[in-house]
Amino acid sequence: MKRLFTILLFLTSLYFTGFSQRFNAGLMAGGIVSQVDGDTWQGYHKFGFLFGGVVSLKVSPHSSFQMELEFIQKGSRKNADSTGNDLNTYLLRLNYIEVPILYQYYITSRFSLEAGPVMDVLVGSKEMTNGLEVNAGITGYVPLKPITFSGIFGASYDITDHLRVNFRFNYSLMSIRNGTANGYRKIVLELGQYNNVMALSMIYFFKEN
Repeated sequence: MKRLFTILLFLTSLYFTGFSQRFNAGLMAGGIVSQVDGDTWQGYHKFGFLFGGVVSLKVSPHSSFQMELEFIQKGSRKNADSTGNDLNTYLLRLNYIEVPILYQYYITSRFSLEAGPVMDVLVGSKEMTNGLEVNAGITGYVPLKPITFSGIFGASYDITDHLRVNFRFNYSLMSIRNGTANGYRKIVLELGQYNNVMALSMIYFFKEN
């Protein structure tokens, strides 16, 4: 976490130097709902948050590139259902440092679409089944990959010249863990589990867009 804040401070300092003539920096924060495709549970039942910094470069009246550095919580959750006589519980909490590189196209002066790749670096995780922690000491445990890649597709609306609301869909381009366990999915060439995330956030830019 300290390293993340150090990099965010560095990005902010770049904005207040010569880069500020071409780049627009800002801060973002928001909430997410997520699930993991391939874990046999379904539904966006895991809530989390994200926060970080952004640097945007407008290359034409309708196009811009945006690079971000953020902390984001992903994962999966299954709560007990007493009405359905299902008392099984499951929790997978995944903390990532994400680095998205996005292309943004402005359809109007305030509404834009965005897409691009994301590098995910796993900085913490916790997995529990029926209240018991699942870890590397358990037979059959499949470890999580420390670095994976995702893709983002989203839309933004500039509420003011400084404030933007953003909605995006974030999905793994490679599995977060490999294996042949029951329920694992095969997307492209890999059999495994995949992060499936929807996020809503606000971005504040230091200068007018």
